[in-house]
Amino acid sequence: MAEPKLSREEVALIELGQTTISKSTAIALVATLLVTIIIVPVLQHIHELGEGKTPQMWTVFSHAPSEQAFQDYERALEDASIIGERVLPQMQRMLVGVGAGNEQAYLGSDGWLFYRSGFDFVTGRGFLEPEVLRARRLGGKSWDLPPEPDPTPAIVSFRDQLRERGIELIIMPTTVKPQLDPTGTVAAGAHPLHNPSFQKWLGQMNDAGVWVFDPSATLAAHRQPFLKTDTHWTASAMRAVAKELAASLVQHDAIGVWPGLPARAPLQLRSKPQSHQNLGDIAVMLRLPDNQELFEKETVALERVEAADGTPWSADESADVLLLGDSFSNIFSLESMGWGTHSGFAETLSLQLQRPLDRITINDAGALQTRRALRNELRRGRDRLACKKLVIWQFASRELAVGDWQVLELPKVETPAATRTAATIKARIAAKSTPPQPGSVPYKDCLIGVRLEAVTVVNGAWPDDEDKEAVLLYVMGMQNNAWTAVTKWQVGSEIELRVVPWEGAAEAVRSLNRRELDDDDLMLANPWFTVLR
Repeated sequence: MAEPKLSREEVALIELGQTTISKSTAIALVATLLVTIIIVPVLQHIHELGEGKTPQMWTVFSHAPSEQAFQDYERALEDASIIGERVLPQMQRMLVGVGAGNEQAYLGSDGWLFYRSGFDFVTGRGFLEPEVLRARRLGGKSWDLPPEPDPTPAIVSFRDQLRERGIELIIMPTTVKPQLDPTGTVAAGAHPLHNPSFQKWLGQMNDAGVWVFDPSATLAAHRQPFLKTDTHWTASAMRAVAKELAASLVQHDAIGVWPGLPARAPLQLRSKPQSHQNLGDIAVMLRLPDNQELFEKETVALERVEAADGTPWSADESADVLLLGDSFSNIFSLESMGWGTHSGFAETLSLQLQRPLDRITINDAGALQTRRALRNELRRGRDRLACKKLVIWQFASRELAVGDWQVLELPKVETPAATRTAATIKARIAAKSTPPQPGSVPYKDCLIGVRLEAVTVVNGAWPDDEDKEAVLLYVMGMQNNAWTAVTKWQVGSEIELRVVPWEGAAEAVRSLNRRELDDDDLMLANPWFTVLR
C-alpha cells in the first residue's frame, strides 16, 4: 500500500523538529560561533597591551567578581572596542541608507530623527497601571535601590514641603518630540499624543491641588516646535513657552490662585539676536562616521539675554524664583550641548518676568536629579530655598513613565556651610561610578562620582569637620562623546590631584549629567571637583 502523501505543513514540521547535518558541518558551525564570541575581547586585549594600557579584561578580576563588574566590563568593551570603532560607523551608514536607525535613534521622514524613549512614552502601556508599576519596581539593577515609579506621591510631598516654607510649586511636564511630530511631518495645531495614563495623572494632580503648567498646546501651535535632528525644542518654541508661563503667573495672581511674587523694580534685561549651528544629539547617537553627509547641521535663531550694561545673564541665588530643570532648560544655556549660551529657558523666563532667577538644572533624570541636588545643598548648609516664593520644576514628560520618583525629605538649614578652598591632595580610590556608553544618551558630557579615602593634604587646607576616609569627588568621565582617562582609574590605586569645592565649580559643570555612587557614607559629604590636565 502506498504511504499517504504528507502536506507541506507536515513536512515542514518534521524538518523543523529534526535537522540532520554532518559531523563536519556541526563542528564548523560551532567553531565559527566560538571564534565570533571570542575574537572581539581577544583582539581588544592584544590592542590594549600593544598600546601599553592595562587591558579592560583584567579589571574584572582585580576584585571580587560581581554582576556589576561584569556589566561595567561589557559596557567598556562596547565603548572602546577596536573592531567597533572600525566597523560600526560604516555599518550604521549603510543601515541609515536603507531607513534603519539603532536601538536609541529612530529615523522619520525627510531627515527627521527621534529618541526612542519618547516613542516608548507615547506607545507604551499606561505608567500608572498596577502591573507596570510593579514591573518597574522589580526591574532595577540588583546592586541599586529599586526605583519608585509612581510620580504622584513624590510631587505632592515636594509641594507640601515647599508650602511649609511659604513657597509655591509649579510643575511643567515638557512635551517630547514624538508627542507632536511622530513621523517627522510637522503639523501646526496638531493634538499632542499622550501616554494612556497621562490624563489620569493630571486628574490626580488636580485633586491634590498641584499647579501644572502643560506647554503642549503652546508647542502644538508652533510652526516647528522641535529641532530636526535633536531631542529638544527649537529656540523659538522655547521662547513661546517661557512667554506663556510668565503670562500664566500674572493671570493666576490676578484671579487669586496664589499670592504672586513680591513687587520689585524691573531688571531692564534685554535680548540680542544671534544664530548658532549644530548637529543634533540624536544624529550623534547614530555614531556615524565623522565625515557623514546624511544629516546636515541646523541653524537656530537665538535671543541672548543680557543686562542693561551688556553683561550676559547669570543665575542669582538670592532670587525669589528657583527653576529646577533638565536638558530642555539647558539646551540653549549649556555650552557643552552645542547650541549656544545665555539663551535658554531660565534666561528667557527671567527676561519675560524682568526679575532675577535662581536655577538648579541638570541634564537627564529630571524626576530625581534636581530635587536630589536641592536636598543635598540644604543638607550641606547651603539654603537654596532662602527668600524663595516660587519653584518651577521642569522635566521631560517621558520621565512620568521612566523616572525614579523617590520621596525626598528637604531638611532645614541649621548651620550655614563653612567656606572651603582649593587644595592639592593625595588619596586612594575606593570606588567610582561608570559613565554611560558614548552615543547611548543625548548628552556628550557626563560627570562620574569617585569615592576617595586616606586623604593627605599636599598643599592647602582641609576643612576640620570633613572626613578624610569618605570623600566624594566629581570628575569628567565622558567628554565630547568619549570616555576620559578617569575610566581607567583602578580601585585601590593612589592618585594626586588638585581639587576645588563643588560649590566653586562653574555653573556649567554643575549642570552636566552625572552618574552618582550608591554609597550611604557619602550622603552628607560635601563634594569636590577636579579638572584633569
